[in-house]
This record gives sequence, C-alpha cells and structure tokens, in this order.
Amino acid sequence: MVAGEWRGEIVGSANVNFGQVVQQGPPRQSFEFTYVILATSLIMPNAVFRWPGIVMAMAPNANEGRPPAGVLFEADQLPSLSLSLYVTREQFSDMLPRFEAHRFKDFHFTVEEKDAEGRWPVRSWGMGTTRPTT
Repeated sequence: MVAGEWRGEIVGSANVNFGQVVQQGPPRQSFEFTYVILATSLIMPNAVFRWPGIVMAMAPNANEGRPPAGVLFEADQLPSLSLSLYVTREQFSDMLPRFEAHRFKDFHFTVEEKDAEGRWPVRSWGMGTTRPTT
C-alpha cells in the first residue's frame, strides 16, 4: 500500500441499502443510514498492482462530525482492500439513479500517508458516468 493517485473499476452491480436505528441515550437519538456497496478492482499508483476490493459510499448522519473524503484499509483475513467514501445526502441522491442504471464504471481517489490508527485517509475522490450503449 502506498499514498498517491489510485484508480478503480467497478466490476459488479451496486447494492444500495437504507435503514434507521434508535440509539439509547441520554438522549435517545434516531440515526438513519444510507450506503451503497460496490465490487471493485483498486489499482495502485503507476498500475503497480491491482487489488480486489469493495467500495462503500455512505452519507454520514447530520449528527456526525465532518469526516475526511474517505478511508482505505486492508482486510484482516483476505488479500483485499476496502474503500469507504463519504458523500453528502445531495450527492447520494444524485448518484443513486446512476448506480441503478450501471452508468458508473471508473473512479479515482487520492490516498494520503497511513495515519496513527493504521488507516489510509482519502483526501479526494471522483467518479464519472459513461454513456449508455444502444
């Protein structure tokens, strides 16, 4: 794993999830969660190695502090990576129909140096759509 400019390819369909949970207080608070899980291939800078992985894009609760753009981390038991990307509710709403239409194929993200907790913070990320085939 190295810091730098990474690329990714979506290799499967999106799995979109919605839910809500009430957490005990005090005070009791209701938290909603919305996220999508994607099977991906994550490509290191300079295409040195291609990792199997998953991407989870989630819209944080309004009650949570502002996280970084995301986090990259290694799986404990398997030679794979997990990438969490944080999106706003507005972004998620814009992205949802494109996930359903399989319009997203490629994306990119910038990984910073490993932090004290052993995670690799993501400074930025981007994803574009492809034109539907006829």
